[in-house]
Amino acid sequence: MASKVVIKTIEALNEMHTGSLMSRRAALLRCEESFELSDRNGYETKPKVSETGVIEFKDTPEWQQAYSELKSVLSTRDNIR
Repeated sequence: MASKVVIKTIEALNEMHTGSLMSRRAALLRCEESFELSDRNGYETKPKVSETGVIEFKDTPEWQQAYSELKSVLSTRDNIR
């Protein structure tokens, strides 16, 4: 099932528990590859992350940034290596 992930600041990520971060990682990985490959293509207009505040597709700069920031925060956790 495809996922929708709310944008969070790196400060907000730093305050989250490790389990919550891992759940966020799983949600990011469940996002669809792209709008063009989704079953919504042709029926809806492509959602703009800047308007919705929600990440739905992996081929967006917002997904790349969110995943990179998440990995950065997880790398500081002692129980994740």
